[in-house]
Amino acid sequence: MFASRGLLLFLGVVVQSLAAGPLSVGIIGAGPAGLSLAIALRSLLGSDNVAVRVFDRSNQLRPRLGGGLNLNSGAAILGRLGLRSQLLAAGNPARRVLSRNVARETLLDLDVHGTIRQDQRSKDAGLVDDNGDVLALTIMRDCLQEMLSNELPADIIDLEKELADVKVIQTGKGRACRCTFQDGESADFDLLVGADGIRSTVRERILEGKDDSPGYTGIRIQWAVAPAGSRPSTATNELHQWFGHGAYCLSATYGGRNGETFDQCVVVYGDASKGAINADWESADGRQAMIARLEAAGMPDEVLSLAAACNRHFELGSYFRNPLVSWAGLEGCAVLLGDAAHAMPPFLGQGANQALQDAYSLANELRAFQQGRHGSLSDALRAYESSRKLPNARLTLSSRILGFVETALPSFGRDAFFRTTAALGIAKYVFLDGAVPKV
Repeated sequence: MFASRGLLLFLGVVVQSLAAGPLSVGIIGAGPAGLSLAIALRSLLGSDNVAVRVFDRSNQLRPRLGGGLNLNSGAAILGRLGLRSQLLAAGNPARRVLSRNVARETLLDLDVHGTIRQDQRSKDAGLVDDNGDVLALTIMRDCLQEMLSNELPADIIDLEKELADVKVIQTGKGRACRCTFQDGESADFDLLVGADGIRSTVRERILEGKDDSPGYTGIRIQWAVAPAGSRPSTATNELHQWFGHGAYCLSATYGGRNGETFDQCVVVYGDASKGAINADWESADGRQAMIARLEAAGMPDEVLSLAAACNRHFELGSYFRNPLVSWAGLEGCAVLLGDAAHAMPPFLGQGANQALQDAYSLANELRAFQQGRHGSLSDALRAYESSRKLPNARLTLSSRILGFVETALPSFGRDAFFRTTAALGIAKYVFLDGAVPKV
């Protein structure tokens, strides 16, 4: 009798799914978060069971623009989606984090790959394969974006489509989101996903009427990119932090498009005046400003040489979004992920990693909805938000604290903090908290 009831339930779910047709999902934002969600939906739900379209206001997928990303937990997620070999081929292994002050005293020396290999959760999550290869790497944003877009049919990505308005409508299937774009065209979706970054239009609609301005950390960041070979040859697989007077610098090497590699120089300093939210990664001529700041901070020659070799410069203020507000809205027809939901300061290198986890988690809950394990689309969105909100809130707080330590504490306090957290194993714990997927 119980078997018969189970069979009837299964048949009921199948009939309901066939009657409703594919779930239509509109994704605003063709960055790594939006593209990875499209891949996850088609992989987990099946391309016959979901109709996905991705919209972006840019007229191209930004080749040769932007900086580099540090991937670990996000790389494990992409590995589950069949992109492990592509990541290992394109990315640059990130084997070590070495933090020093300008007196060349070591504050932290973290064996990234060794730490991950020794952690059973990392193995279970797919960060380490049977050959011992570790999915902890650096990659240029445009290289990752190209890799992801190549996994999708070209006709589902619509460029030069800037969202102008969203409203809830009634259709034969129930409620839906009607998206109107700046060019006057419109499209209806069972679910609208805002993957449109820190200045998210979808977030504005979901939280309309609420005070939801981005928070400024009091920190500004200068980014610059140089051709590979601008750093010491022994440092290719290492991320180097240099702490100086009033600023610190991060240098690393990143895998890029067409087999190229790039070196990146990042300068971080405290500044109470709010700067622009330059989330478009537009280049700016800032070479001399960067070099002057590095010289004033007493940085070593290898850092100054890297900054001088950089040919792309841009600067932005470090902002964050409150991750504890509601991510879902518009009567259960819209939801946020990535920076649109929880933009965090970059000091732990976890923004992209958490966005990729969001994408997988949301796709997984939508699959559960289609299989009848959630009673409604709203229930699926609540399950997604519940699973992802706390991990992101914790990392946002940790990143803000780390940014304060790195830029606002006196040098003796900063150095003592790093030495102590390294000696007590806290640095490893914080690293693994972000590096091991929570989905």
